[in-house]
Amino acid sequence: MARIEHGHVPVLLEEIVETLAPKPGDVVVDCTLGRGGHALAMGRRIGSEGLIIGIDRDPDNLTYARSRLDEEGIPCHTIHDSFVAITRHLAKLDRRVDVILADLGVSSNQLDTSTRGFGFQDDSPLDMRLDHSGNCEDAQKLLARISQQELTELIRTYGEDPFAAAIARKIVIARETEPIKTTRQLSDLVKAAYGPKAHSSRVHPATRTFMALRIAINEEIPALETLLDLISRGCEKASRDGWINQNARIGIISFHSLEDRPVKQAFARWQKQGLTTGLTSGVVRPGEAEINANPRSRSAKFRAVQVTGPNRPK
Repeated sequence: MARIEHGHVPVLLEEIVETLAPKPGDVVVDCTLGRGGHALAMGRRIGSEGLIIGIDRDPDNLTYARSRLDEEGIPCHTIHDSFVAITRHLAKLDRRVDVILADLGVSSNQLDTSTRGFGFQDDSPLDMRLDHSGNCEDAQKLLARISQQELTELIRTYGEDPFAAAIARKIVIARETEPIKTTRQLSDLVKAAYGPKAHSSRVHPATRTFMALRIAINEEIPALETLLDLISRGCEKASRDGWINQNARIGIISFHSLEDRPVKQAFARWQKQGLTTGLTSGVVRPGEAEINANPRSRSAKFRAVQVTGPNRPK
């Protein structure tokens, strides 16, 4: 098992750095700075003339990553925000970018901190917010107000769980007796909805429900769709006044089909439009050695493209 010295092991680190190929003087945007592992590796390539622009919704991770970059003297600008606001911040900085990376996974330190409520191994308060400083409601409040039909659809859509209807029914019945406030309560309700099939499930029965709630609470899929749209517009203006430079490299790491599907479709569409060329042949996955060292990397998928167009006069 990999030693998680900084609370998180960056996945596919070598493959990402080699594929995105940051060069001296490049401006690199890490849309999900996390604990700074990917940014640090790329920062060592860009040198003192380059710049890392790191964005994250988690202020604790942002502060930690900034300290790592500062320790190595890597020029960086950190932003506490969602990556949907990337173009607004770049406009203020008057910067165009050469490398874009988005790691759509949740950091290990977030999963392992029981007070965050992302996991079900401990009995902790249900929360699941990536950013506690905003107005985003936590999982407790969501489960207290959502209708059974809406909850069924949420778990079915974002969790792709065949037991979605049964799980939603169990939750709605249970909350009539007492509020659902802890991860253990929710986990037990999901297992009860599975019935005997809970014992034969390949993954813990609560895995998909917890993932679905996290995705919904943090609006992860709409945010990804917005990012892809912003990148698409940037590629269209790459030879003129867009925020993305010609020949920029763009990489996205996804961890489940709800994320990978729109990324795959967007990359294919950009290539068909002549805006980009592929840098990866299909999808890059972790090898056996990385999975053995860091089991959480197992589901990671990396895709990358390079901006080529359009070639229009300025």
